[in-house]
Amino acid sequence: MRYYKGYIALSEACDVPVLLHVRNARAICFDQLFELISLEMEAPLVRSLRWRVARLVKAGLLSRLETYRHLGKPVLGITQQGLECLEARGHYLLSLPSNAEQILHPSQVPHALELVNIRIALAKGGLLRSWKCELEITSRNLVVESSATKDYDAIAEIAFDGDCKRLAIEYERNPKAAQRYRAIREVLDKDETADTILYLTSNDDILYLLAVEMRSCRRQIGFALSESFRRSLLETRTLTNTEDSAVVSLRDLLAAKGR
Repeated sequence: MRYYKGYIALSEACDVPVLLHVRNARAICFDQLFELISLEMEAPLVRSLRWRVARLVKAGLLSRLETYRHLGKPVLGITQQGLECLEARGHYLLSLPSNAEQILHPSQVPHALELVNIRIALAKGGLLRSWKCELEITSRNLVVESSATKDYDAIAEIAFDGDCKRLAIEYERNPKAAQRYRAIREVLDKDETADTILYLTSNDDILYLLAVEMRSCRRQIGFALSESFRRSLLETRTLTNTEDSAVVSLRDLLAAKGR
């Protein structure tokens, strides 16, 4: 079959998964994309990934985010045209339609990249069964239209003691205002979409701020440094929102009954 000059033929098996990974991550380094594809897809796609990404960038479906060239590696994002391409194939998200005014603010890129690191760590540790990103969660919540659901950064289904646990993950890179945390507490008290909530932070100051702000929340919440979590996973020392602010392993937190 011949294609007109300047047009691109997309493979459902190879190109579309790459576009979905980039869209769902919002921003992703090529090395991160390579790791995810290596963990989840077959070898032929892994071997052709660099060529495939360059081809999708040239076609205008993906873009290199030039703001973060100081990282020393390409950071990829999806374009409006890329979103249109996915929508034409049935991959539509209410949370990020192709007519959105802005796909990603530059300040959100470090947040997005760390969430990909968290996902990779869970997958490499053999714990990850499924991963729902914020865009997918928000899109579903827009359909449900319930005040009792939280737009988490991610919900990971992880293997745990022969069972499966739904772990809601929030990555807090910058602190919020007190009134914002008050609103979050109200939503978390009603939300039942996850077994355990885990707040990961970029430093100790934000971790302890969160522990104070969330202490009165009725849900079971753990707080840990993101870097420590990626290194230790279930053995991560985790501060809890219990009355005595107990520090336990994440394994013990997941095994504990809700508050």
